[in-house]
Amino acid sequence: TKIVRLTSLFLHNNRFYYDGKIYRFIKGGPSNSGLIETLSDIYVNRMEKFLIDQSSMKQNEFYGRYHNQIFFTWNQSLDELQQILKSMTSEY
Repeated sequence: TKIVRLTSLFLHNNRFYYDGKIYRFIKGGPSNSGLIETLSDIYVNRMEKFLIDQSSMKQNEFYGRYHNQIFFTWNQSLDELQQILKSMTSEY
């Protein structure tokens, strides 16, 4: 679709100027870009839903999110957390 092509064009042709030189973003883009903020919200929202849907997150845990950053407490085993994070990163 056109939206996918335009997004790809934006992500692959994003440049910035630093210390007298022009650089190209290898991954991602400028954090103050409206498009980047929207894309990161979509991405983090999917990860957030996956994490909250885990049954162990529903037992006396704290979860918070600010922009594209997630904070949560974990009262279960470290092995279980590592498995959930591994599943989450392979999924997204």
